[in-house]
Amino acid sequence: MNPRPDTDSIRTEQPLLSISLLGHMRVMSCTGLSLLPTGTKTKALLAVLALSNRQPVARTRLAKLLWSTRAPEQARASLRQEIHRLMDILHPLGPEVLDVQRHTLAIRPDLTDIDTEHVLRTTPQTVIDLPDPLPLLLEDLTAVDPAFDLWLKEERNRILDHKMEQLEALLSSTTVPGIIMRATQRLLRLNPLNERAWRARILAAMQSGEEGTALLSADTCIRTFQNAIATTPGQETMCLIADLRVAHHHNIQAVQPAPAPPPPMAAAPPLMISATVFVASNDAMGEDGGLELATQFRDELGLDIAMHSVLDVSVQTERFTAPPFQSLPARRQWDFLVGITLTGGNRSAMSCLLQVFDTRLNDTIVWGHRLHITPANLSALSNRFASVLILSLFQTEARRLASKPVSELSPLGLGLRAFTLSVQSDPAQHQTIEHLLQKAEKDAPENQFLFFVHTHYLLTRMYEEWTMPVAAAIQPMVTLLQQKFAMFPGNIAVRYLLTAGLFYVNQPEEARFLLGQMHAALPSDSHEGMLALLDGLDALCRGDAETAFHIYSEFFKIPSTVPLFSAPDQEFILSCFLADKYEATLHHARGILATTPDRSAILVPALAAANVLGQQAVAQDYRQRLHRLHTPLSVQSIEDHYAYLPAAMRHKLCNALGLQPG
Repeated sequence: MNPRPDTDSIRTEQPLLSISLLGHMRVMSCTGLSLLPTGTKTKALLAVLALSNRQPVARTRLAKLLWSTRAPEQARASLRQEIHRLMDILHPLGPEVLDVQRHTLAIRPDLTDIDTEHVLRTTPQTVIDLPDPLPLLLEDLTAVDPAFDLWLKEERNRILDHKMEQLEALLSSTTVPGIIMRATQRLLRLNPLNERAWRARILAAMQSGEEGTALLSADTCIRTFQNAIATTPGQETMCLIADLRVAHHHNIQAVQPAPAPPPPMAAAPPLMISATVFVASNDAMGEDGGLELATQFRDELGLDIAMHSVLDVSVQTERFTAPPFQSLPARRQWDFLVGITLTGGNRSAMSCLLQVFDTRLNDTIVWGHRLHITPANLSALSNRFASVLILSLFQTEARRLASKPVSELSPLGLGLRAFTLSVQSDPAQHQTIEHLLQKAEKDAPENQFLFFVHTHYLLTRMYEEWTMPVAAAIQPMVTLLQQKFAMFPGNIAVRYLLTAGLFYVNQPEEARFLLGQMHAALPSDSHEGMLALLDGLDALCRGDAETAFHIYSEFFKIPSTVPLFSAPDQEFILSCFLADKYEATLHHARGILATTPDRSAILVPALAAANVLGQQAVAQDYRQRLHRLHTPLSVQSIEDHYAYLPAAMRHKLCNALGLQPG
C-alpha cells in the first residue's frame, strides 16, 4: 500500500487541472475545458499516475500494468505512444502537470487537484463529511488489462479500508449517539458483518431511549448474519441483544406507565412512524380458540414489518382482553396500535380482525380487515399484510399532515407528502415529488423511510414513462437498491423491489436467483403473499401469459382495502390481455380506472382488448385519454416500454393496437 500523500506538498492555489477518479473519470482545466483522454489506455495511464500519491512510477511498472500480456519491448513501445498522446491532450499544461523522465513518470505536486487525495486525507473528525456511499473508483474504466484490473481492485480496497479505519476511529472517540448512528450506518454499508458497529448502533439507540430502534437493529443484525453466513453473531453481540430483550420485557411488564415524553416543541421531529402489534381475545375463547395461530401470526407480522426498516415497530408478547387499550402499558408512546382480535377458531384455523388504532385520535380505528388464517397461508398473509399495513399507516399519517404547508413539514412529513402524490400516478406531480424528496433527504440523508418512498416513486414513475426505454427509466432505482442491498440483504422491501427492477432491466437470471432465495425463506405455496406478484412478472418475462394471469388473478382476489403501492396491477391487466382474457381485461381495468383514471399503463392493454372485442365506444374513450396524457402509441414506444417481454408478446400488443412497422 502506498503511503498517504504529503499534505504540505499540495498547494492551495487554483489548480490548473482537476482530476476526478471517483465515479466516472473527469479531467477539467481551470477554465472548465474537459481534457479527458478518449483512449482507454490513455485514461488508465493517467489514473495510475493520479493514484500514486505524487510519487514517480517506473515506466517498467506502467508497461506491466497496461500491457501485461505483451512482450516487454512491445509494451514499452506502446507506453511511449500513450505518453505522447497524454502530453498532447494536456498541452500546454503538460510541463506544469506531468514530470516525464527517462525511466519514470509522475504527476507534479503543484497546481493539480485529485479527488481521491481528499478522501485519503480524511480523519475521524472529517470522515463523516464524505459522500455515502462513495462513488466507485474509476467506475467506467474496466477490462483495460488483467494486471490493471487487479491493481484497480487493490486501489478500491485501499480507499474503502481508509474510510473504514477512520469510521472505526470515530466510534472510539465519540459518545454522541447521533454521530454513532451515522458512523455505524456507513460502516455497515461497507461491511454488514462488522459486529463492533452493530453493538455500537444498538447501544447508541438504547442510550437515546429509542428502544424500538435498538430492537429493530438487533433483529436486523441477527438476520444479516443468518442470511450471509448461516450463523448468529458472536457471544459479545448476542449477550448485548439478550440484555436488550430482557430490558424490553421488563418495560412492557411494568405496572406504572412510562414517564411522560418531553413537550413536542422540545423534541426532535420523529424520523419514523411508530407502532406496536398485539393479540386480543375474549377469555371465553380459551387456549384452543385459535390463540396459538394468532400468536404466531402476530410474531410473523411484527417481524415482516420490521424487516422493511421503515417503521419503528415492536410486539407485545402478552395477550390482552379486547379492547386492550387501558391495559396496554404506555400505549401513548406509539403512534399506532396494530391489533389482532380473535373472533373464533381452533388449532387448525382461526378468524380475526386485523385493525389499526390511532393513539392520537383517542384510539380511533383507522383501518381494518377480516382474515381467515390457517397454518398453510399464515406466512403468506403475514408477508402481504405487512406491506398493506405499512402503506395504510403512511396514508393515514399523510392525511393527518395534509393541511400543513411544506415549510412546516419534518423530513418524515415531506416523505409522506411525496408518498401521497406518488400513489396518484400523475406525471404532472413528478417535479413536486422530487422537490419534496430532495428537501427531506437533505435533512435526513440516511433515513430508511425516505429511501423506501424514493424507490417506490421511481418504480411507479417507470410504469407511466413512455419517453424512454423501460430499462433506462428503471435503472436509477436499481442502482439505489443494489447499494442498499449490499448493506442490508435481509431487508424485505429492498430485496423485493430489486428483484422486480432486475426483471425490468432485462437481467432475469439475477432476478430469479433473488426470487428463489425469497421463496426459500418463505416456504409457502399460497398465492396470497407478495412474492406471487414477482412470480407473475417472472412468468410474463418467460412468455407464459396464462400462468401469469392465474397467479395475478389469485392474488387480487383478496381486497386489501388499500392500494398496494408496489403491486403491479398494470401487469395484471397486461397478463389478462396477453392470455386472451379480453373481457376480464376490460372488467379489471374499469375497476382501476374508476379511482385512477389517468393510468396510461392500464389504458394501453385495455385499449388493445377493446379493439379486439370491437367495442368502439370504449376504445375511443381510452384512445382519447391516452392522447390527453401525451402517451405515444407507436411500434417503437411499445417496443421500448415493454422491452422486458418476449418479442411475440410485444407484437401481439402492437397488432391489437393497430400499429404497423415503419
